[in-house]
Amino acid sequence: MSVRALRAIGEHLLRRSRIVRFAVKQRLRLTDQPTLVVYPGHLTGGRLTLLGRVLEDEGVFGAAHSNSTFRNLYLTFKRYETDEIGGARLQWEGLGQSGEVVSQRDGYFRIEAEGLTMPEGDAPWARIRVTLQKARGYDFAPMSVEARARVVSPKARFAIISDIDDTIIHTGAFKMLRHWRIVTANSPEARLPFPGVSRFYRALCEGAAGAETNPVFYVSSSPWNLADIFERFMALRSIPVGPMLLRSLSSDALGWLLRRHHGHKDRMIDAVMAANPTLPFILIGDSGQKDASVYASAVERHPGRVLAVHIHDVLPAGSPMETVKAALRRIEAAGVPTTLGRTLADAARQAEGAGLIAPGTENAVLAEIAAEEGKPSRFGRFPLIVQP
Repeated sequence: MSVRALRAIGEHLLRRSRIVRFAVKQRLRLTDQPTLVVYPGHLTGGRLTLLGRVLEDEGVFGAAHSNSTFRNLYLTFKRYETDEIGGARLQWEGLGQSGEVVSQRDGYFRIEAEGLTMPEGDAPWARIRVTLQKARGYDFAPMSVEARARVVSPKARFAIISDIDDTIIHTGAFKMLRHWRIVTANSPEARLPFPGVSRFYRALCEGAAGAETNPVFYVSSSPWNLADIFERFMALRSIPVGPMLLRSLSSDALGWLLRRHHGHKDRMIDAVMAANPTLPFILIGDSGQKDASVYASAVERHPGRVLAVHIHDVLPAGSPMETVKAALRRIEAAGVPTTLGRTLADAARQAEGAGLIAPGTENAVLAEIAAEEGKPSRFGRFPLIVQP
């Protein structure tokens, strides 16, 4: 039997188990009230793209920070073991338009519209009101959230595509079992940024229209289940927030556990570049999850669209690096500069030399690295370099 057939059978069994489980929960009156989650979207040339999800509210999203290992393990389990609500009806309105959508079987819904009225001025975010109207089997009053869509300014010089895990935030995603305490941390306060990231990313985003002139898109193989933690983490650590293009566990949970990308990053990078055809891009990733190879392919698929590639080296000292270095050679052969380092200091130096960030940024990044290096945390000393 082929792998495709086995996957189809697995997906069918999973759907049936959800139907049976929901029927049992309803009969026993164990269902929780719905909650509405809308992720940061983007608005380019009057085209809106916004993704969200309807789930049962089990007290995970927005849960207070806890140092209890048991509570964090419990909340992490509930974060991944979601109770999705399919067939929910939602309305949205904003920027001169409105519409209705219905959530899919896995709770996801997508709002896409063209010809919207672009906001005046240089506001980097547009506001969209999304309202959950009804869901079969649930009794609740309509609930609304104010969603955000990143507006790409006509004054933007370039855009940034960045990974998340082990690029801006320390997770040890390439060694999940070894770093399980960080992987299962359920609050942004418990997660650690890499020194220099905040200052460097803010410098990249600054431009003629203000602090968020140049947009950043976060393309990651992490699941949507972590999106709220990532967004709150960025706000807490003064890292520019941007649209996230993450991965659905509903379609490939096993692939995520085995750290298989299945082309997710390639497709998302292509989609972002296609949506912003006039902008060149800076690509930032890490050495732990094949980002260098993914970016080398992107450079080859999109000649002339990439200004630089920066790879954050997070592998243990002495790890084989030939695959990463070979990918960087492919990128450089296409005329695109690259950096590879334990921090983003070299990236800041390259960007400043190319006139992409303000003079003095390299020194500011070095100062932030020096100030943060070795700072104690609940996980020990600050993991500037991941030890074997």
